[in-house]
Amino acid sequence: MLPYRRMKYGVLPLSLTASPDADHEELTKLLRGKTTLVLGPSGAGKSTLINLMVPGALALTGEISQALNSGKHTTTSTSFYWVPDADAAPRTTGIIDSPGFQEFGLYHLAPTDLAKCMPDIKAHSEECRFYNCSHLHEPGCGVRTALEQGEIDAHRYKIYTELHAELSEPKRY
Repeated sequence: MLPYRRMKYGVLPLSLTASPDADHEELTKLLRGKTTLVLGPSGAGKSTLINLMVPGALALTGEISQALNSGKHTTTSTSFYWVPDADAAPRTTGIIDSPGFQEFGLYHLAPTDLAKCMPDIKAHSEECRFYNCSHLHEPGCGVRTALEQGEIDAHRYKIYTELHAELSEPKRY
């Protein structure tokens, strides 16, 4: 969570099974007065979250496929729910449950554009010796220097290298 907080992303750790009441209260404050789309991979707990936030929603939940180690597409259509709010007479908070997905692709990106999409990497890419630095092996790389100095999280850099390798593979149509 720390790397995302450093990038100024709001992070709210949730445990829908261990602390549902406390998490419900925190999440209600965050969502109040907004309409929020719940999006993520199959089996991530989107419908479980809906059921926590909207008593009586009865959003279908399923189990994780042992063979695929992923969700089983229990939610098959998008549904809108009003979140009960004791403080607001007219309904002001909505939540949208969406079907999950099995895979998320960045294939529209060139490997050379990946760093621009990762704020923590991009922030140090301007310090590179070469304008076309891949941040993988070049001397004078500002990104790798920042990584060595602990300014970039090692896990985030690993994500960058894995995505870069994937985007560098020849396209299969």
